[in-house]
Amino acid sequence: MQRGVYLLVLAVLTGLFSCAPSRFVKPLEKNQKALSFSFGGPGIMYSGAPIPIPFSTLGYAQGLNNSITTFGALHFTSSLFGNLQADLGVSCKLFELKSGLGMSASPAVQLAYHVGQTNTLRAWPTGDINLYYHVFKKPSYLYGGFNAWFEFSKYKAHGELQTRHLIPNLQLGYVLIKKKWQHQFEFKFLGLGIPNTPGVVDYVGVNGKGSMGIYYNLIRTF
Repeated sequence: MQRGVYLLVLAVLTGLFSCAPSRFVKPLEKNQKALSFSFGGPGIMYSGAPIPIPFSTLGYAQGLNNSITTFGALHFTSSLFGNLQADLGVSCKLFELKSGLGMSASPAVQLAYHVGQTNTLRAWPTGDINLYYHVFKKPSYLYGGFNAWFEFSKYKAHGELQTRHLIPNLQLGYVLIKKKWQHQFEFKFLGLGIPNTPGVVDYVGVNGKGSMGIYYNLIRTF
């Protein structure tokens, strides 16, 4: 069982599929703070049924002003199998109209290190662009956008030549906002146009490409 979960972790890390939902699509207010716990991942076939890989993250964020929020998160599931993984970034509101339509950008960096092995520290720049809209009523909102991972290494995890340096993803989600709690639900289509075979696991994609992912994020603001 442990080996099986380890292979899932390795498959996601080396495949550069996203382990977490979009971070703070709409930035926090000035000096507002938040703790978050996310759960979910790319869809795979397991024992004949489609399930999301159960990755989890623990995060913290703070609003520098009403338009910029800094965030960081530790990838808890990965750490259980010797992979220290984290993401650090900022969410920036680009505009928000009176109609409730807005746009944000979230540049970040993904870091990973395998404990006990030298020369395993890796870093991947990432970025999100999202449109959001208060489709029902404020403060809750619907959003959709584009995410990209950038790979600058010449080689993959096992010395194979790296042929893809951009991993594109799409996301669609909804954030239900209460007084102190936020519930974020997100669907991603990961690895657009990228073949998902051969692989350690069988991804749930479209015509043998990419993977569909499902995520949930619980956020407590204070």
